[in-house]
Amino acid sequence: MQRRLILLFVLLAAAAVAGGCTAPEDTPGAPTPPPAPAPAEAQIVGAGLPAPTPAAPARADTVPRSVGFVDPRTYHIPAPTPAITMVGQPDDLRVSERLVGYATASSDRPPGVLATETYHIPFPYWAVNVTAVPMNEHAWLAIEIYEKGDPNRVVHAVRYSRQDFPYSEGKFGEKKEGFTILEGYRDYYFITRSGALKSLEISVLVPEKYLV
Repeated sequence: MQRRLILLFVLLAAAAVAGGCTAPEDTPGAPTPPPAPAPAEAQIVGAGLPAPTPAAPARADTVPRSVGFVDPRTYHIPAPTPAITMVGQPDDLRVSERLVGYATASSDRPPGVLATETYHIPFPYWAVNVTAVPMNEHAWLAIEIYEKGDPNRVVHAVRYSRQDFPYSEGKFGEKKEGFTILEGYRDYYFITRSGALKSLEISVLVPEKYLV
């Protein structure tokens, strides 16, 4: 009987070894499998190609900003009217893009001397529209545009005497005038001198394609 039990134990041990009960990873000296290859780095989209040009942003606000008037002494403007330097514009000027309102400054019964706030023009050129309503036949108006960084230089100047106001049916009517400034990317302000005006409005216009 004892001999049979010993034989049974031997058979069970042999069966266990033959069946591989020991896991491969637990077997001492078993070869380590090679590591899985790392995934290739994702190629950057558009690598090696020129960056696309972004579309120009749309103009968010179509209402021109309001430019107020300040004390002329802000720019050290003397009370006497200085000589006006007239600046002519080339006859062959052609502006292909539509101009839109950018800023306005207006005054009812303007005093003898007025100065606007400084405003920035981030465009290569711009335009000005002037509307002056006379009180009587003694109306006159002079406008000078200055660059803040060079106040000794007159960027543009105009002067309207009583003969420049339209006359019809025994009275003088409003004067409307427009001109273009062939420079930009700086800070500017207006100085006006006038007499016998009922109202004055100055509008700044800029090329539509440069609006941001």
